Amino acid sequence: MTIRNALHRAAKRLDEAKVPGSQLDSELIMAYVMGRDRAWLLAHDDTELDQPQLELFDSLINRRENREPLVHITGSREFYGLELQITPDVLTPRVETEQIVEWAARYAPENSSLIDIGTGSGALAIAIKHARPDLTIAATDVSELALIVAHRNASELHAEVEFVRSNLFEATELASRTFQTVVTNLPYLADNADLMPEVKHEPALALFGGPDGLGLYRRFLGQLPRYLAPGGYLFTESDPWQHDALIAAATQIGLSPIEQGYFILGFQMV
Repeated sequence: MTIRNALHRAAKRLDEAKVPGSQLDSELIMAYVMGRDRAWLLAHDDTELDQPQLELFDSLINRRENREPLVHITGSREFYGLELQITPDVLTPRVETEQIVEWAARYAPENSSLIDIGTGSGALAIAIKHARPDLTIAATDVSELALIVAHRNASELHAEVEFVRSNLFEATELASRTFQTVVTNLPYLADNADLMPEVKHEPALALFGGPDGLGLYRRFLGQLPRYLAPGGYLFTESDPWQHDALIAAATQIGLSPIEQGYFILGFQMV
């Protein structure tokens, strides 16, 4: 069977399973099987697949048909121009979160220190280090499995980041330290949130933040003043409908809003 025919058959299967982006997902899975990019794939779609390639492709399409996230099938995701390894132990980084990288890179003082709280795959910390090599960057996560993924990504991408296992700022290694910039993408979904089938495969620890989604953020903001330097910056993410509540809670501890995007918020400690 040719690549063209296999893709046609796969896209039809995914359409019937109501998988969004069926054609693109089929092409990305085929590219993964062939070890090529999509441009090569589309230019060589008359290539005959051998039996092992076809069997692997069909098995991976079956997983996508069952709504397993594409990133868990291919094991990687691009974030801010960097290819990150992703496993079911970490949240899949979203393109919207790249705004945090852009703002942190713009505002962080030269040669200062930055910490990423709840780093997951390491996406934020690693991307910021690539954008701003002058920064000294630390990153935390409560999950040991997530930190294994983050360590691996930092090593593969040659990013010097200090990783600390910590529930927010609670690790003893952080007790006497302050940072000029803090970034975080903590869990902010309400416990009763209606999830897409793919999202149900993400680690619950990285998704849910209590009845209104902001429980962990309130704990985080309660700890933050001890660790954020005067005049320092916070960049974070939440659902747009949570912004008013998050801004109000941040204002109570001395943070002043300086930036607001659709998902991302920026503050400065006054």
